[in-house]
Order: sequence, then structure tokens, then C-alpha cells
Amino acid sequence: MKKIISVLGVSAALLFAGFANAEVKIGVVDVMGVLQRMPQRESVGKALDSEFEARAKSLQAEEKKAGEAAARLKKDGLTLSSSEKTKLNKTISDFENKAKAFSADYRKRETEEAGKLLTKIQEAVKDIVATEKYDIILKAEATLSASDAVDISDKVLEKVK
Repeated sequence: MKKIISVLGVSAALLFAGFANAEVKIGVVDVMGVLQRMPQRESVGKALDSEFEARAKSLQAEEKKAGEAAARLKKDGLTLSSSEKTKLNKTISDFENKAKAFSADYRKRETEEAGKLLTKIQEAVKDIVATEKYDIILKAEATLSASDAVDISDKVLEKVK
């Protein structure tokens, strides 16, 4: 009985020693760098610009009117009637509200599109992990230092192209 227990103990020790000596394959990905260099990013930017182009032009025209209203308020503010001041202030306030809404809508769409690109990057990383048998993939932003030997950003970029 003691022999069986000691043989099992030695076997377990050797098994764990084998795991401790096993080589761990680590990779590092600069996700933001890959995102910036993706060719799809440029086409997404153009699509967003064309989607918001008409609204941006309209907003530019209103910006001009709001600027003129602000200048008039500054110049003639003391001599204007209260109804005229209210009208000018409303013009300025309407422009500011539309500009904030435009900016929020643009950021929301930009975030949605960036999310789609990030999903493609994640899928590429998973594919590389499966084919090249990586144990750990870290974001470059989360590492203090990494050699070029473990940087797989270029491989990920090639996969997403």
C-alpha cells in the first residue's frame, strides 16, 4: 500500500513538474495600432462622412446665422428690444443644441462602426491563437514591455485585410 501511494506521489510530482517546465507561448497585440492601420477604417470614415454630409452642411449654414446673431447681440444688445434679443438668443441656442445632437449622433455611429472593426480584430486573434497554439495573448497597452518577437499585430492586420 505504501509503495502504491509513493509511486502515485512521485508520478504526480513528475506530472506537475512537466507542467511547470512546459513552454508557454505568449503573444502581444497592439489593438489600437491594428485598428488605425486597417484598410476598412478608411472606408468606414468615408461612409460616415457621406452619411452625415447633408446634416453637416445644414449645420454650417446655421452656424453662420448664429454667429451673425451673436455679433448683432454684442454690437446692438443695449438698443435691441427684448423680443429681438429673445429671437437672437433662440437662434444661437437652437444652433448649439443641433450642434451637440450632431456631435453625439456622429460619435455614436463612429463607435458602432469601430465596434464592428474590433470584432473583426478579435476574430482574427482567435484564429491566430487556434492555428499557432498561443497560450496567452495580451494587449500591448496592458504590457510594460514586450519584444518584437512576441508582437503579433502584423499577423492580425494581415488576417483582417
